[in-house]
Amino acid sequence: MTIHIGAFGDLPPEARTILLLGSRSSDHLREIMRIAEFKGRVAYRIETDAELQPRWFDEVETVGIVIGATGLQALVDRVLRRLEQFSAIQTQGLLGGRGR
Repeated sequence: MTIHIGAFGDLPPEARTILLLGSRSSDHLREIMRIAEFKGRVAYRIETDAELQPRWFDEVETVGIVIGATGLQALVDRVLRRLEQFSAIQTQGLLGGRGR
């Protein structure tokens, strides 16, 4: 899984799944989510890494992350670790299924 972090407009078009990190009450993130969905991307607004669901990333090769506020580096780090775990599990599942 490839991960790109930046402003929504700077994310590559192959990032079809977008994570919006920050407050659910953020009008800015609400607008970015609306734009992402209008452009045919799947977007999730999260406030904690515990909200991430592995099924969101099934067969997803590229993920975009938009950070909605300053001071969220600890959250970004936790999200990146969770995404690495999901990616490793997906890879193991693919490799494990080949020999059967």
